[in-house]
Amino acid sequence: MVNQSFAKDERLLARPDFKKVMTQGRKKVVDRTCTLFFLPNSLGRKRLGIIASRKIGNAVNRNRAKRKIREIFRRHKNLGRRDMDIVVISARKLVNLPYAILEQKLTQTLQTVQ
Repeated sequence: MVNQSFAKDERLLARPDFKKVMTQGRKKVVDRTCTLFFLPNSLGRKRLGIIASRKIGNAVNRNRAKRKIREIFRRHKNLGRRDMDIVVISARKLVNLPYAILEQKLTQTLQTVQ
């Protein structure tokens, strides 16, 4: 069975890492629900960083958006390149979007990234 955990070493935590991915990486907008930035790394594993600003809403909405993104990444982290840093900036539309539709949109985007 494939490992479906989301360990600490699969997370982008430091601000310089976020900035590097956002300035040097490629950008894809996913149907006005979120923006993804991709940058290959030399670690041999994917890492995910999530940005949910106050524009999304209160803390409940921001945390709900982050949980949805983390769960999709956890379940589909084997899609696309293996050594990739990914930063997801969520938009206001992401909060009210059903999980299944968001999952479909993000997995399609992850499959196309090389």
